[in-house]
Amino acid sequence: MLTSAIRHLSFYPFMQALARNRVCFLLEAAPGDLAACEWVGWKRSEPGRQIRRRMSPRPDDGRTEQWTAEVEFPEEAHYIRYGFWLEDASGRRAWLNARGAQADFTGTGNFEMLQINGTDVIAVPGWAQGCVYYQIFPERFARHGQGGAFAPWDAAPTRENFLGGSLRGIINRLPYLTELGVECLYLNPIFRGDFNHKYATTDYFDVDPALGTKGDLCELVRLCHAAGIRVILDGVFNHTGIHFAPFEDLVKNGPGSRYAGWFYPKRYPLEIDPACYECVGDYPYMPRLNGANPEVRCFVRDVLLYWLREAGIDGWRLDVADELDRHAVAWWREEVKRAHPDALLLAETWGDATRLLGADGFDTAMNYLFRDAMVDYFARGAIGETELQQRLHGMLMKYPDCVNLAMYNCLGSHDTARFLTEAGGEVWRLRLAMAFQMLFPGAPAIYYGDEIGMRGGNDPGCRGGMAWDRQDAELLAWQRSLIALRRAHAALRTGRYIPLTPDEEAKLFAFAREDAAERITAVFNTGDRTQTWDSAGEFVHVLPHSVNILIRPVQKEEKPCVLTESSLP
Repeated sequence: MLTSAIRHLSFYPFMQALARNRVCFLLEAAPGDLAACEWVGWKRSEPGRQIRRRMSPRPDDGRTEQWTAEVEFPEEAHYIRYGFWLEDASGRRAWLNARGAQADFTGTGNFEMLQINGTDVIAVPGWAQGCVYYQIFPERFARHGQGGAFAPWDAAPTRENFLGGSLRGIINRLPYLTELGVECLYLNPIFRGDFNHKYATTDYFDVDPALGTKGDLCELVRLCHAAGIRVILDGVFNHTGIHFAPFEDLVKNGPGSRYAGWFYPKRYPLEIDPACYECVGDYPYMPRLNGANPEVRCFVRDVLLYWLREAGIDGWRLDVADELDRHAVAWWREEVKRAHPDALLLAETWGDATRLLGADGFDTAMNYLFRDAMVDYFARGAIGETELQQRLHGMLMKYPDCVNLAMYNCLGSHDTARFLTEAGGEVWRLRLAMAFQMLFPGAPAIYYGDEIGMRGGNDPGCRGGMAWDRQDAELLAWQRSLIALRRAHAALRTGRYIPLTPDEEAKLFAFAREDAAERITAVFNTGDRTQTWDSAGEFVHVLPHSVNILIRPVQKEEKPCVLTESSLP
């Protein structure tokens, strides 16, 4: 037993409060070192009454293995002492407590959980677990009417040109979104701001006139809700535009401005120059807001609550979440959840989101780690099946299961090259990535136009006008069928993830999702030859560049249903 690799600490993420009386305990060990693990706990005042739970291993990344057990207590969890019985493959047993691995049980030196407070609970909105998102860049999705001095709809996208998309245009296309089967719209910024992307906000309490009105937004949300679709908006609170009134006042009045504390000035007089003030990405037209300033915190709180109340939106995606003041985020969460407990707070980040999430942070995050793995494996063929599994498992190990189910799993966004472009135009690569995205744990997110085969390089190339008249009908039908499959099977939304052994030689990658009713196995073949997969003694042929999906009732003997690309509903 490699005791030096065994690790548990009596705080998050090793203790994950799921309710005041329900806690998930996590322990780390070397991969394959432990054959069994058991959590044992007792109330401090009742040492003779033990609770015991066998722990289960999570998918490992080849470097660390995690074991978890969810324990439900008869009352709010408090004054609980506990430890772990460990057993390795040779049968050697050890008792793990706060002092390390012991040869036998000890009554002292054990871990202790003092109190689980309501604010400790990781409460991800249930609707966001497994939700199918559709991201829209409003200026580029759909026009309403033909007026306006806009560039042609199929013009090459730039950071300066305007194509005339609007909220009313989205409303007109709701039947398309409903038929596609999406469950939540994520809209890039819609508030008054500079540039076509609106990430340089100038008025947070007004919809940009080029996109529509407050009334248009309210109508869009109302119609979406009637169609069973939620709506979240993009909140840009890390920075503003230079024409935001408080920043203009700072430029005008210098250190005498009442808004000097709202920003990070470096020197006066202020010029539109990153040498004069902090700005996001050193981009001079986006000065950073100071989230540590109490007035700024209250201002942002007011914006968040205003649109949740006035338009009835379902949550927020916060831009550049990595750079936001952590104390401000915790307070905004508290204020939002008090009034709207089911509202979603989604963080933008490009890497490990661990420090952004939890009971005092965001509910979930944009999962670019997932996107990177999909691009490297399916689009570019740059990694093999073993590395893909290690990367995906390492990603899953970072977050609690309830958070993994809500991670925003995208194949691309307004900030990346489109997936089909990454794939060199080979549509089969996108088809397999779409299937993987819809079958894997998390909340699959479609970037507008990917479902019809749009192409484009990195920003601004990925922000072209929606190609309504240039649709790949077969690809669109494939996307619809995958969403329908996901929505028809609860195991794909919230079922547990079961890794299966990858086959590097055959270029097969497989995993299963399972709940109390069904086990769904997906087998992907990225190779050029038909391969055979053995599923519980039944051999399934997987065609080149395709996926087979097997659906079995749990603990029943019926012959499984085998779905191929051609037989998906």
